[in-house]
Amino acid sequence: MMNRIALFLMTTVMVLMLAACGTGNGLTKAEREAAITRQVQEGLDTRHYTIAVDWMKPLGGMARHVSSNYELKVNGDEVDSYLPYVGEAYHLPYGGGKGLNFKGKIQDYSINYLTSNRSHIEFTADSGEDTFFFRIDVFNNGKAIIDIIPRDRDAISFDGEMTF
Repeated sequence: MMNRIALFLMTTVMVLMLAACGTGNGLTKAEREAAITRQVQEGLDTRHYTIAVDWMKPLGGMARHVSSNYELKVNGDEVDSYLPYVGEAYHLPYGGGKGLNFKGKIQDYSINYLTSNRSHIEFTADSGEDTFFFRIDVFNNGKAIIDIIPRDRDAISFDGEMTF
């Protein structure tokens, strides 16, 4: 009786171990990294990418984790910014305005490949109530740093990752 229980437990453990090994997609770590690098490069080359934000760093304030679906989308010549804002504003419309939640045309877009694993993007966009200068550093692993310098507000930075 004891041998049957031990045999059953051993068989169960082996089946679970084999199932766990078979759940991977069959790619090595290097192959996964290369695939992410290709996706990042394709998004940057076509100017169609989304950066999901998980941290914000207000000027003069502490970094804060953001728990919502905040993101910055670049679609060709348009930017769709859905980002939180904390900081001092110098000129605001009545009611507080839209902050960093707007869609706008991109102006003066440039991209520079600074190193083999880092790209630097700059552009400006107008929300109708403020003009924003964007500086974005994107790494081959998809991680990104977004610095936004508004004309009428304090600057703010975000950390996030490209989504595919």
